[in-house]
Parts: sequence; structure tokens; C-alpha cells
Amino acid sequence: MLEIITFGVGFSLVFAIAQICRKDLDQSNYLNFLVFLGNSIIQLFVVLKVKNVIQEYPLATFLSLSAIFFIGPANYLYHHILLNPAKSVSVKLKIQFVPAAAALVCEIIFQLLPLDLKRQFLTGLINSPLHHWFTLVLASGAVFNFVYFLIMFRLSVLKSENIRTQVLMILAAFFSTLVSIVLLSLGFLFGSDPALLMGGTIITLINISMFLSNMRYPNFYRLIENEIKKNRYERSLLKGLDTEVVFERLTYLMGVESIYKDFDLSLEGLAQMMSITPHQLSQFMNERLNTNFRNYINSYRIEEAKKILISESDKNILTICYDVGFNSKSTFNHCFKKYTDKTPSEFRQEYQSKDEDRPDL
Repeated sequence: MLEIITFGVGFSLVFAIAQICRKDLDQSNYLNFLVFLGNSIIQLFVVLKVKNVIQEYPLATFLSLSAIFFIGPANYLYHHILLNPAKSVSVKLKIQFVPAAAALVCEIIFQLLPLDLKRQFLTGLINSPLHHWFTLVLASGAVFNFVYFLIMFRLSVLKSENIRTQVLMILAAFFSTLVSIVLLSLGFLFGSDPALLMGGTIITLINISMFLSNMRYPNFYRLIENEIKKNRYERSLLKGLDTEVVFERLTYLMGVESIYKDFDLSLEGLAQMMSITPHQLSQFMNERLNTNFRNYINSYRIEEAKKILISESDKNILTICYDVGFNSKSTFNHCFKKYTDKTPSEFRQEYQSKDEDRPDL
């Protein structure tokens, strides 16, 4: 198992770096980077502890205490962002990172101490953990994390057949994390290397499973996020119409599911998809978007048509007309000219002329 954990140290580090190498970075990517970096540090601590060399390399313990107090709040914040993507991070959530910040300050101070003093401290801690005062700090960190993951384990029960597999995988990861916390804590307190190795191995397996999940389901987190948004949207209607959530749901249906391509899409049909009345949807579009249903749908169709006219220069205009949701060429031409002051043919010719006039590099 030691070899697996050693592999896990490097794997977690690479997985962490991969999070910040993505395009369109957001808060969740940075949080994942820090969480997997923390996993890598904790696994390294286990490897050095089992090999009985951690006392000789005090610098290798740097950030391990911070990671213990950081991983729980970071995972909870990530969960919060999924549930409330439109909301900013509150002060209450930020305060939860105070213990991790305090741990970081203490670690910096510790690393500034003389080498002999640091080795003496670590030797006492490793040889007699049950009689060392610092064990209480480590134990509080373990309890701190355990409580966070227990809360997330309960909150993550999302009843939806659409993402049943993804939810089960996340629940399995949370449960496995709880088990690893218990094993690592007991292994350190009672000097049990097998328990430490089992806990470290579970962390490695969790990280590998998350990586494989991303490979198997490229939109793993996006599917969960969209389902959470949908559920939150439906719940909000019980308390009255939330215009922010309506706008979010409408944007998703148009931008992600591209429902505007449906010839037969109607105000009533769209309202039914959004679980509101046609009157509510019409009023929302008039007051919030300053438009009506037909103009709103056609604006998406025209934007899509413009993209196809440019990217697929040989595609028949009548085919494009049907592809984007219009049921007649005359209607398509009329709407296209209304939004662009040009017919589709003129728009394509103008773009091709500009492209030809562009100097070769």
C-alpha cells in the first residue's frame, strides 16, 4: 500500500495542477486545486511517517496542518457554489477558513525555528502522540473535517434519475473520505501504520476515481450543477416567482439545450418547460427582457444562423433556415434582414469578401 500512496502523492499533485490549467477558470477550479494539493500533502505526510523519516525532514511537514483544516471548508464551499452559482461568497463562509489561516501562520512560525528544535518537537509527537499536547490540535482538525464531510454527505442526497450515477459516485467519495479521516486519525494516535496506510490508500483511490469520472463523464460536474439549478428553480416557485432563477433557467434552455431550433416551440410549451404560466413568462419577457416571445426566440435563431453562414460557407441557406428553427425561407429572410439589415446571402457574401481582402500572413 505504501507504493500506492507514494503514487498518489504525485497523482494528486498533477490532478491539482490540471485544475488551474483549464480554460475559463472559476472559483470551483481554484478550490479543487487547493483540495487536491492538500490531499497530496497529507499523503506525503503518511509516507514519511510510515518510513520513520519525518523527524529528519521538518520542512516536509509544511502545509500539512493547514491542509487538514482547509479541506473540509473548501469542499463545503465548492458544494455551496454548486447550489448557489449566482450568489457571492458570504462573510459567514469566509470565516470558516480562519482555522486554516491560523494553522498556516503557526506553520510558518514553526519552520522559522532552529532545525534541532523542530526535530525534537516532531520526535516527541511521533513517539508519544497520546501524551503530546499537539495531538489535541490534530484531533480537532480531524473532527473539524469529519463534521464538514458528514454535513455534505447528508446535503448531497439529490433525488434525480437524470444524474443518479453521478450522485452515487459523489456520495461514495464523501463516505470514503469519512472512513479515511477515521483511519488516519486512529493510525496516528495509536501508532498503527496499517491504519495510516489504509487511510492514505483510500485517499489515493478517491482521487483516481474522480479523475476517471471526469474521463467517463466529461461534463460530470456540469450535469450535477444543471440538475441542482433545475431543482432549485422548481423549489423557488413554491415561494413565488423568482425572476433571477427564471432568467437562469431560460438562458440554460436557450443556450445549452437550444430549444429555439424546434419549429413548433410556443409560448405555452416554453412556459410548461419552466413550470410557470404562459402569462408569467410573457410578463417576464416584457418587463425584464424588454421583448416578446417571438422576438426573443428569433434573436437566438438569427445568431445561430450567422454562425453557420460563416463557418459552413457551402451549406445551403434553405437548410440553415430549417436547422435554426424557421419553417419557411421567406420568414427566415424577413427576420434575418430585420436583425442584420441584410439577407442571408448578402451577409455571407460580405463576410467572404472581407475574408478574401484580408492580407496573408
